[in-house]
Amino acid sequence: MDLKMKEISEMDGEERSDVSVRNKFLKYLSYITVEPTLVLYMMAFMTTSVVEQSFYVYKSCSVNHRYNDTICHNMNDKRYENITKEVQKTTSVFHLWNNIASHGVPVILALFMGSWSDRRGRKLPLLIGLTGKLYFSAMIVVNTLKTDWPVEYIIYTASAPSAMTGADVAIFAAAYAYLCDVSSPRHRTTRVTIMEVCYLATMPTGVALGSFLFNKVLNKSYTIMFVINTILMALSVIYTLIRLDWQSNEHQRPLSEAKNIFLDFFDYNHVVATVKTITKKRRNNRRTYLYCLIIMMSIYVFQRDEREVMYMYCQLVFNWTLGQFSNFRTFQSALQDAVLLIAMPLMSGLLGWRDTAIAMLGAAAHATARIFYSAANVAYVFYIGGVFASFGPIVAPVIRSMVSKIVSNSEKGKAFSVLSVADNAVPVISGVCYGALYKSTLSSHPSAIFYLTMGTQIGVFMLVLWTWVAWCVIVFESRPRN
Repeated sequence: MDLKMKEISEMDGEERSDVSVRNKFLKYLSYITVEPTLVLYMMAFMTTSVVEQSFYVYKSCSVNHRYNDTICHNMNDKRYENITKEVQKTTSVFHLWNNIASHGVPVILALFMGSWSDRRGRKLPLLIGLTGKLYFSAMIVVNTLKTDWPVEYIIYTASAPSAMTGADVAIFAAAYAYLCDVSSPRHRTTRVTIMEVCYLATMPTGVALGSFLFNKVLNKSYTIMFVINTILMALSVIYTLIRLDWQSNEHQRPLSEAKNIFLDFFDYNHVVATVKTITKKRRNNRRTYLYCLIIMMSIYVFQRDEREVMYMYCQLVFNWTLGQFSNFRTFQSALQDAVLLIAMPLMSGLLGWRDTAIAMLGAAAHATARIFYSAANVAYVFYIGGVFASFGPIVAPVIRSMVSKIVSNSEKGKAFSVLSVADNAVPVISGVCYGALYKSTLSSHPSAIFYLTMGTQIGVFMLVLWTWVAWCVIVFESRPRN
C-alpha cells in the first residue's frame, strides 16, 4: 500500500512538473504579440527588396527605353555603361515621384491616427496599413505581367493607392504603440530592441533567400518573387487579425461605441490632441527634449532613401550584379542584427550606458561608414564601410524608447504617430534629394550621395550631444548645495 502511494505521489509530482513547465512556456509565449506581424511584413519586404530595385531598373530599360533583354539583364556590363547612365536617370526620376506618392497621404493620416488609436486601439490601423501593403504587393505582380506598362505605372496602380491606407506609417506607429502598451517601463527599451532584432533579422535572411530564389530557383522571374511577397503579407494580416487584441490598454474603448466610424477617425480633435501632447509644458524641460527627439528622428531617417540609389551606384561603379549587391546587403544586415542583439543589451544593460551615449555611437558610425563608401574604388573598402554602418540602426530604438519615457501611457499613440510623421514625411524630401543629386552627379561624381548622408548623421550626433549636455546641467543644478 505504501509502495502504491509512493508511486502515485511520484506520478503526481511529474504531472505537476509537466504542468509547471507548460505554464512557464505559455507565459513566455504570451509575451510574443506584435513581433511576428513585423517579422512576416519585413520578410516579405526584404525577400524582394533588392529584386524590387532591379525590377524598376529593368522596367525603365525594357519599356521606357525599349532596349532588349540582353542589355536590360546585363546592365552591369561595362559595354553598356552609357546605356546604364541613361536608364538610371529615368529610374532616379521614378524614385523621386514614387517617394512623394508613397509618403504624402500617410503623413496626413498619422495626425489623426495616433490620437484615434489611443482611444480605440492599435489593431485596426495596423490591419489597415498591412492590407495596403498587401494590395501594393499584388499590384506589383500585375505590373510584372504587363510587359508594356512603363515604370511610372507602378506609382499610379500600386504606390499611390497603397499610401491611402497609411501603409508603413500605420504599421510601425501602431506596432510600437501596441508593444509599449503591453510592456512595463523597466523592460521597454529591451522589448523595443528585441522587436527591432526580430524584424531586422529578416534583412540578411530575406535578402539572401530572395537572391537565391531569384537567381538559382526561379530563373529570374520577377512575377513569382512578388507572388511570394504577397503570400507573406497575407500571412501577416491573418496573424494580426487572430492574435492581437482590439484594445491593448484600459483607456481604449471598443469601436462599436462610435456612432460614425469615418467621423470618429477624421475628427479634428485628434489633431488638436496630438498637437497638445507635443506642445504641452513638461517638468525638467522635457518638452524641449521631446522636440529634439522628433527632429533627431527626422534627420536620422533621411539616410534610408540612400539605399534606393545605392544599388544603381554599385552597379555603375563596381559593375556589381544583383547577386553581388545582395551579398553585400546580407553581410551588412547580419552585422546589424548582431549589434542589436549583442552590443545593444551589453551597452544598455551590462555597461549601463545612457541612451544618449548609445545614440551618439550609432550616428558617428553611420557618418564614418560614408567616408569609406565615398572613397571606395574596390569592393573590400566598401565592405569596411558596411561594418561601420552596422552600428547605425541602434539610433532608432533608442529614440523611440526615450520618447516613451517622456510621455504618459495615454499619450503614447499620439507621440508615436508624430514620430511616424517624422519617419515618413522626411522621405518626401529625402527621396527627392537623393534622386535629384544622383541624377545630377551621375556622370561626374556619383558618390556625392554619401556626403549628403554624412551631413545628416553629423546633425543627429550634434543634437544628441546637446541633449546629453543639457540634461547633465539640469541634474547638476538640481543637486542640493551646502
